[in-house]
Amino acid sequence: MITYIPSRWWVTTVLLWGTQIIVLISGNALNFALIWQLTGLTGSAQSLLWAAALTLMPSVIVAPFAGVLSDRLSRRRVLLIAEGLALFSLVGLWGVERVTSTWLLYLVLVWRATASVFYQTAFQATLPQLIPTHHYQRLSGMQQMVMGVSSLLTPVLGALIVESYGLPWAVSVTAVVLVFSMGVLLLLELPQPSGVVVTRWQDDVRDLRHIYGQRRSLWQLLIAAVVLNMCVLPVFSLLPYLVSVYFATGAWLLAWLEISGGAGLVIGAVLLAIWGGFSRAVHTMLVAVGLLIGALVWLALVPATAPLWILGAVVLIGWAAAWAHGPLLTMVQRTIPASMHGRAMAVLNAAMNAAAPIGLVVAGAVVERIGHQGWAIGVIACIVVLVAWVLRSDVMTLEDTR
Repeated sequence: MITYIPSRWWVTTVLLWGTQIIVLISGNALNFALIWQLTGLTGSAQSLLWAAALTLMPSVIVAPFAGVLSDRLSRRRVLLIAEGLALFSLVGLWGVERVTSTWLLYLVLVWRATASVFYQTAFQATLPQLIPTHHYQRLSGMQQMVMGVSSLLTPVLGALIVESYGLPWAVSVTAVVLVFSMGVLLLLELPQPSGVVVTRWQDDVRDLRHIYGQRRSLWQLLIAAVVLNMCVLPVFSLLPYLVSVYFATGAWLLAWLEISGGAGLVIGAVLLAIWGGFSRAVHTMLVAVGLLIGALVWLALVPATAPLWILGAVVLIGWAAAWAHGPLLTMVQRTIPASMHGRAMAVLNAAMNAAAPIGLVVAGAVVERIGHQGWAIGVIACIVVLVAWVLRSDVMTLEDTR
């Protein structure tokens, strides 16, 4: 057993982060292959958006329970349970060369999303306990960089799976990686915040309502994150539809789009990790929104005859995601006690994803009738109104009263 020692915090952090990277890369490569098979089966933007909406439901329904378990149980145990669930999801795909049932694809994607909610909730609650407080802003940048590296490597592996090796190879590799990661977790002894008292679930709800309600600025920040996620998330979910229908190209373009998004995420995350952002995290978030508006304008102007032009817009979207999500997590982590990080992060993620299915369904109907340009223009107008509201709200002074 590798015991956590505060003076050697980087040892545990490197081991935990290393296993997370390989789990993300292998799991996302498998998801890439499954989504591309779903695209080939249906050829419909509506089915892709329904798949995205269904995979978001665990983050709304399951996330609060995952947060409670992460605060009450050993977080190492929750991570192991999550990886065990992900391993079990591979049973239905074992030995299958090509999935011909749309509902089986939906079921596997939802199951894997459920396991991911448990894992990410416990992981986000654990990281602040491993790293000194003065590194929190850089921590957010480093975590975004991990996600970006995964986004860079996932499309290459996913396209390779689709074109060369097939689904059984992806399932086998993912299973081996999960078993290895579970073995590493069994060797680690992760810290648990002191002062954790097991209470009734009604008390958990009351405490969270109190901690979000006692500061109006936190509640306003939560609303802004929900609206922004509802507007922007469909843009990512529509990429397979744009590739196969609007641009009428193959899996290679989808892979390059995923790589571009990952590259933008890495660029933004590296800058945030080194620089640390503006003195006020909210200013970094506002710059990210400006980058996002520019990316949406770019996306709306790309003609069907020039598919490669869309790569630049996706790079900007990835950059904006790193500069928006990182400071958001930092502001919440610094405001809420460590013993409630699991529940607080779960509520944040659940709230951000709760409205996303509505945006996905509406976006599917809009895109199939008037094209993706109409959705991009509508999102730009919504974001402008949102920024005007934030500038006049208490969010701008949240860091003054932390």
